[in-house]
Amino acid sequence: MLRAHTTIAVLYGGANSEHEVSVRSARDAVAALRGLGFVVRPVGIDRAGVWHAAEVDALGAVAAPGQPRGVRPELWRGVDLVFPLLHGRYGEDGTVQGAIELAGLPYVGSGVLASALAMDKAMTWRVASAAGVPMVETRVVDAVRTLPDAVRGLPLPLFVKPNRAGSSVGASLVSELDALAPAVRTALAHDTLALVQPAVRADEVSIGVYRTPGGATRTTGPSRVTVAGDGAFFDYDSKYSGRGPAIEVPGRVDPALIPRLQQLAVEAFQAIGADGLARVDFFVQQDGTVLLNEVNTMPGLTARSHFPRLCAEAGLSYPDLLGTLVERAVELGPR
Repeated sequence: MLRAHTTIAVLYGGANSEHEVSVRSARDAVAALRGLGFVVRPVGIDRAGVWHAAEVDALGAVAAPGQPRGVRPELWRGVDLVFPLLHGRYGEDGTVQGAIELAGLPYVGSGVLASALAMDKAMTWRVASAAGVPMVETRVVDAVRTLPDAVRGLPLPLFVKPNRAGSSVGASLVSELDALAPAVRTALAHDTLALVQPAVRADEVSIGVYRTPGGATRTTGPSRVTVAGDGAFFDYDSKYSGRGPAIEVPGRVDPALIPRLQQLAVEAFQAIGADGLARVDFFVQQDGTVLLNEVNTMPGLTARSHFPRLCAEAGLSYPDLLGTLVERAVELGPR
């Protein structure tokens, strides 16, 4: 494996609501990649969308008055590979992947189409359903005035979230009809489309999927988050403040269900054409029914994040995980 002479540009930050999550991921990843012997150049994207050559903890001090948004070609000079450690829109959605492809550089993770499909949950629903993966029923809303038709036949409680957002940003659990319109407005503040789904009473179970340098697809065991009986859900604050439900790794899941969860995770991964890595989230109901929730093509990557913990439980340490992802990207080459 190339290390001493491999220069990796780690992209982090981003002009979206998951900026801080990306910064946390990059802080650990940069240290681990340097520990493996790679030359690492952190490239931060500030909240205004301006790109900077900046160490992770220096990005907040960078002033960018009048600087243009978007890629600065000089930042690619001497770079062998890009690790787009970005979450959410303008990072995980295919936009940055396209920019890297135009630069002719290899990069970690899924390509343009798979990244865009996974970020667009309505499209994930269509593609995964067509491939035979069972999904939660989903209605798409583009304005509050369309709600009566959109939710007809759906029983309360309902789950409302933006179509293209992660980390439960802009998501709401609605138990009364009067709260539905405000929840949709909240979701539409983050995207042009909102999704309305039945609030499935189930355990949230995730499977990690990654590709090896040889192209084999590997899965981890399950994690589990139990939805509280009072109707709470695992929202942004719960995920990143340390409060709220804990993620069980390994998750207490019926052993007989694990092979099916792993099979469906691979089928969803392949259906959207993903590569590199993904965390595939499911709902598992009490009767054993499994429903796909979503596919995250660049999940949080701090050393203690959900996906690395799944991999560690499967025997792949955090440094080895990052090394595997880099090797896979080198193997794929420019796309």
